[in-house]
This record gives sequence, structure tokens and C-alpha cells, in this order.
Amino acid sequence: MCRSTKDLLITHENREGKNSSTEEKENNMAKSPYIRNIRKEDLAAIVEIEDRSTGVSRSDYWEKRIDMYEAIRPSWTSVVAEVDNRVVGFLLGRAGEMEFGLADPVAWIETIGVDPAYRRQGIAAKMVEHFNLSADEHDIYTVFTLVGKSNGDMEQFFAKRGFAQGEMRHFQKRVKI
Repeated sequence: MCRSTKDLLITHENREGKNSSTEEKENNMAKSPYIRNIRKEDLAAIVEIEDRSTGVSRSDYWEKRIDMYEAIRPSWTSVVAEVDNRVVGFLLGRAGEMEFGLADPVAWIETIGVDPAYRRQGIAAKMVEHFNLSADEHDIYTVFTLVGKSNGDMEQFFAKRGFAQGEMRHFQKRVKI
């Protein structure tokens, strides 16, 4: 089961149901993150971030995702944020051409996760900014993402970064028989 960006970015409780300590957050606040391309060695940190955020640990799932990104995605589309040499956030994206009948290449932000102790400190914003600048450097001028209708926090997050509801429509069908 794939987690939404709301589950990974906006959830403020760890798996024990306790808020991250204020002291831990204050200790982390002044440090600017270093953004770099994702590597296989980041697997454990990504699994831990998801586990701390959602209470779900999917090592096999993330290992397959990282393998896929290394094999077929441009390296710039998936990044991690480090503070003090520790991975505290990740963003997985992709780029494509002629998708959905669009004439120009586009990039997609698929998943964002930030360690609960580092939330609301601009980590996700810096990763999105890095992604957008990288897209521009690769002559991609449109970035897409999906946000659930009831996820006002994520709508605000992306709106603050210049995203607006686009012209494409999302359709889905449940196929469980």
C-alpha cells in the first residue's frame, strides 16, 4: 500500500502516538539541510522515516523503489535532505516526455517524507525547491504532483511554492472483483 504525501509529511505523531519532543525539534531548527541525490545506502533511513511517521515499515517496498529510481529515473529526480550527515527527509520524483498527450516534458513529485523531529523547519520546502531548479536545468518547465481533495495542509504547502490546480483531471476506478 502506497502512503500519501499527507501521511509522510503532515502527520505529527510518531508510531507511539506521542508528539516529537519540543527539545529535539529546537536542537534541529538552526541547521540548514544538505540536499543530494538518493543512494541505495539511504534505504534504512527512508524506512525509518516512514516507520516513525506512519507506524509502517516497508523495507522491501522502498528497496524496490530505490532500485527502480537508480535504473530508469534521471538521478536528479530523487533526493534526500541531510542534517549533520543524517538523512532527515526524502523526495522521490520522475521526469517524462509526451505523457498524457502533453507536448513538453514534465516532472512529477511522487512522494515526500520528513523525519517527525525535523518537520515544519523547511526541509520539504528545500527539497521541492531543489527539485524545481533541477527540472528547470533539464529544460523541464512544468512540475506536477497529486494532492488529496481533503488534504488542505498539502494544498497550502504546494500553493506556497507556486503550485496551482492544473488543467488535467484525475480519474480512478476501483477494480476489486
